[in-house]
Amino acid sequence: MKAVKEKRHGDQGALVFLRLAKQQGLSGELFPKLKEALTDLTLELKGQRKKLKIIPVRLTDDQLLLLYPGMATRQAQLVTGRLRAVYGQRVAANGDSVPGLRTKVIAYGSGERELAPFLHLVFHHFLPDPESTEEGAGTVEELLSTLVPHIAESYLLLVQAQNLALSDDISGLPNHRAARTVLGEKLNKSLKEHAPFSILFVDGDNLRQYNDISYQKGNHMIRRLGEILASQLRRGDFLARWFSGDEFLIVLPGADRQEALRVGERLRLLVEETTRDWLFPITISVGVASFPEDGKNLEDLLRKAEEANALAKKSGKNQVCEARDCYGESTAAIYQK
Repeated sequence: MKAVKEKRHGDQGALVFLRLAKQQGLSGELFPKLKEALTDLTLELKGQRKKLKIIPVRLTDDQLLLLYPGMATRQAQLVTGRLRAVYGQRVAANGDSVPGLRTKVIAYGSGERELAPFLHLVFHHFLPDPESTEEGAGTVEELLSTLVPHIAESYLLLVQAQNLALSDDISGLPNHRAARTVLGEKLNKSLKEHAPFSILFVDGDNLRQYNDISYQKGNHMIRRLGEILASQLRRGDFLARWFSGDEFLIVLPGADRQEALRVGERLRLLVEETTRDWLFPITISVGVASFPEDGKNLEDLLRKAEEANALAKKSGKNQVCEARDCYGESTAAIYQK
């Protein structure tokens, strides 16, 4: 449903339903083989420089739905046939007998671009066939027509509620809950890949002057500051508003300490120069913490970044600091988009 909501399924394509034959509960053991076969097929197509997109969705313990955006039905049948062959090879390599794999390929078009019609199409082919009477077929169609819009609406409301829970009302950015989730994911990835990443704890130095005019002016300044920071981040970087005031947290995947210090200094200069003509020019204090030097768990990294930010404040503000040192002059390195 997420792929459809984000329109990643395109205006037309093919749906493939895969179902493992039930053999005394072996589906739990065989399903990983099917996922491995799908990975093998994806790599094989990539190696052949075939630009085919496959979106897998697990329906049940023994059923998988594949979305082939932009793919004609005949091509989807050929790709699915190749998947069956790769799956059979993987199972046979372990000396096991190859169980049956039932497949069904159907096309979808622009009429299924929205979530409700798409779900109707999926459910229509996913539910057991009705009794071979007009009354039975009509009952199933009536059930689908009644339930599918409610399911689609409920899903969209759930997504909206999740977005509200993870978004900051003032800046429109992700909030601290979302930031903690992203930090946990990036930390786990860095631990697995032995790769660096850094975080910047950013705090504005001039919010009180705007709040003294009105909280509306203060909120406007927070939004503008968030926009300035976001404008210079790379794809894959993450920016969130932290707990209160004009506090922000930036996650820089793959950035070591020196890279993070350069990014912090570039952002510091950008804010200073961009707001020079504002009613009250804005500056920021930036605290830097890097994995693995400053910690190998989330709490240690956040504590070090906050300590570094506090040091920047005590050192006169408008500074970029790590927990031990501050850097007040611009660096020669330029941080490009």
